Amino acid sequence: MFLSRTKRLGAVATFVTSLVAVVALAGCSSSGSTSVSDQSSSNGTWAKANGTIVFGATPDQAGSDANVKPIEDYLAKVTGYKVEYYPTADYTALIAAAVAGKVDVITSGALQYVMAVNKGAKIEPVAAQLNSDKVKDPGYYSEVIVPADSPLKSVSEAKGKTVCFVDPNSTSGFLFGLYQLHKAGLNVESNGKDASGNPTFADFKAVFAGAHDKSEQSVAAKKCDIGLAEDSVAEEGAKKGEVKVLAKEYVPGGPFSVSTSLPADAKKKVTDALQGASVDAIKQSGATLTAGFSKGYFGVQPETVDYYKTITDLCSQIPAAKCSK
Repeated sequence: MFLSRTKRLGAVATFVTSLVAVVALAGCSSSGSTSVSDQSSSNGTWAKANGTIVFGATPDQAGSDANVKPIEDYLAKVTGYKVEYYPTADYTALIAAAVAGKVDVITSGALQYVMAVNKGAKIEPVAAQLNSDKVKDPGYYSEVIVPADSPLKSVSEAKGKTVCFVDPNSTSGFLFGLYQLHKAGLNVESNGKDASGNPTFADFKAVFAGAHDKSEQSVAAKKCDIGLAEDSVAEEGAKKGEVKVLAKEYVPGGPFSVSTSLPADAKKKVTDALQGASVDAIKQSGATLTAGFSKGYFGVQPETVDYYKTITDLCSQIPAAKCSK
């Protein structure tokens, strides 16, 4: 019923490799960056204090802090460390926190991970979140949506229209949105910036809703002719009869990333905990579950930097995303 990760990523990989040679993964890291992590001793460095894990999360939907609280509780119970939530207002703030070494662990979209590393963050992915209890593949979909009664029947008809994106730093809500528009024949090269500093385009008017649910709501309310949202949000809107889905593209699942500057024993303990963070393991730890967590968390699959190579390659080919090194 579900395609394998290799098949899903194949179309994107073929597109990228047909344009340029494969981007070396070593190009994703920066050896000359300066951050809090650079002050680490031979024993390693904690973002805040010895024995305290600072946990950052992507605030891409309302209630994100409550949604990840069970993960924090689980980490604390399994590792024995104190876990503190690091509040961030947006994607940019989370990336900045990772680059500055202010967090020990982050959960984010794939694009935020790649952008953080390209800016010098000393982190590495250890596991990717599953997006359904029916799959063992952590990937999901970036979906192109229109109002339920829209006359638009294909993505190519977005030319000259208002397009709702999520955020300029969003994986499924921007990078893969631009990729789908490009595949449909639209020009996705930025021709300038708007008053907020966001990219503008000749072939369509870009609007940034700020979150996946807000993008879906804006499309449903016909504030945008067409828009982008991750599959869980888009499909829910379609079920309610608010929007319909025109197209979708597979996206590598968002990772849990761990600071490489942590002391080796702490890094291993945290990594092992995250790679074993199944729903059952979290329940058995005694962590308090929240409604948002129970609705949207389905466990993890261990992953490495190789899984995110497609993101790195797309970043090198879509300058408007501003995510290449």
